[in-house]
Amino acid sequence: MELEAELTGRDGGRRSFRPRRGSCSLRDLVAGLARLKEEVSVALSELVAQEKNADVSGAGDQESADEEEEDEDEEEEENTTSKARANGPLAKRTKFHQPGL
Repeated sequence: MELEAELTGRDGGRRSFRPRRGSCSLRDLVAGLARLKEEVSVALSELVAQEKNADVSGAGDQESADEEEEDEDEEEEENTTSKARANGPLAKRTKFHQPGL
């Protein structure tokens, strides 16, 4: 019996894990499974660390983009408010009551 695992990254890259083969005893199978679990855990930890570093370096860019978007939203609100005031107060809506409804 053989143990094998394959990790497919977000970029589509694949990495195979195969612990050393022992005899076909249950004890060797359990030991191989433990080694496989450890190898995969180390690989995933490395990927998580890489993504955290990428997020930290990209976070500054995202923050500045968010700030620009907020500034644009504020400018739109100011323009809308000043236009409404320049034209005078908003017209009141008249409600019509229809008998029998």
